[in-house]
Amino acid sequence: MANFHFRGDIPSSKSVFNRALIVQSYFPALDLKGFAGCDDVKYMREGLTKIRDRSRIYCGEGGTTFRFMALRASRHRGVHILEAEPRLLERPQKGLQDLLLQVGVQSTIKRNEMYVISEGWKTPRVPIRVDTSESSQYASALILNAWLLDHDMEFELVGDKVSESYFDLTMQMVKYMGMRFQKTAKGYLIPAGQRIEKLFYEVEADVSSTFTMAAAGALAGKSEITNFPPQTEQPDKVFVDIFKRMNIPVQLEGNTLTVAKAESMKSVDCDLFQSPDLFPVLAVVCSWAEGISKLHNAPHLVKKESNRIQKIADLFDLLGIKYEILPDGMIIHGNPRQSLKQNVRFNPDKDHRMVMAAMLMKLKGHGITIEEPQVINKSFPEFWDMIGIRP
Repeated sequence: MANFHFRGDIPSSKSVFNRALIVQSYFPALDLKGFAGCDDVKYMREGLTKIRDRSRIYCGEGGTTFRFMALRASRHRGVHILEAEPRLLERPQKGLQDLLLQVGVQSTIKRNEMYVISEGWKTPRVPIRVDTSESSQYASALILNAWLLDHDMEFELVGDKVSESYFDLTMQMVKYMGMRFQKTAKGYLIPAGQRIEKLFYEVEADVSSTFTMAAAGALAGKSEITNFPPQTEQPDKVFVDIFKRMNIPVQLEGNTLTVAKAESMKSVDCDLFQSPDLFPVLAVVCSWAEGISKLHNAPHLVKKESNRIQKIADLFDLLGIKYEILPDGMIIHGNPRQSLKQNVRFNPDKDHRMVMAAMLMKLKGHGITIEEPQVINKSFPEFWDMIGIRP
């Protein structure tokens, strides 16, 4: 196995970019700096140009794209058809439909389409109740589309706050751009007539993608990410502290994050409730550590693009790695002296993060062929050039 070395910039965060594009759709003068060539952002950008009295908008496989777009289209009077891949509409959407109903918007799902029938948002008689037990994206979608309303909007969050850190990211963004909101006894109130105060916004590097490239450095050589955002609100930033706990050399100077291969990685116990997207790649890293690691408190992993707990189990079965499945994660028996397998085929089940996880195993020397590797285009099409090997 050749010594791996990467130095360069990571594309902009798709999560932040999609949020910023929603804001820009209300205020076209807002200038966005950054680049994201992934499918999720491409479909968001294209879809926002198609909103009219009768809209047909393709959202691909992106939950963020689909949920944000549903709320955005519903602000425009008309009939909007949101088309998505069947797998996406098999994921929980009840919270989204309940939210639309509370602002006076009808919706129905038929096969791979959601029909949104809107006369514009109505003034709720009681505070809006946003169910966050499935996803924080519903709450983010509501806030991002609260600009220029002709009435106050009061809402509260109910249920377990899954991925609450992404909600906090949204709140920090809109606050920076000029939205004013008030804390209430049970939630928040956003006064009518909100307008932006900024004409420029820089979309920072994607920390989830950064994590994957940093993991490549930790496993096989060295990674130098030259546009790391030190003050980011992206929840996956916690990987820096996790790596330090694992005895992985990590150094941050200005905006350059350097991660080098560890002589001996320690096992780790990680609560991933606020950062479940770390799980697939972190599980791979833990499989090369000394000792037993535990990744837990992320039951929502089973309802992501794939059942990520089961898919990592499938990958580990192919490679002879010992593990135990938990309802909310996995216990991983690390072995830095793994016997390298050859002629292995892995099906990522159309999940971009499973492609990343399997490719890191290939970088370490396992002979893996990945089926449908193009699914990585959902979030990180630049990955192949950066990682330097092919599926």
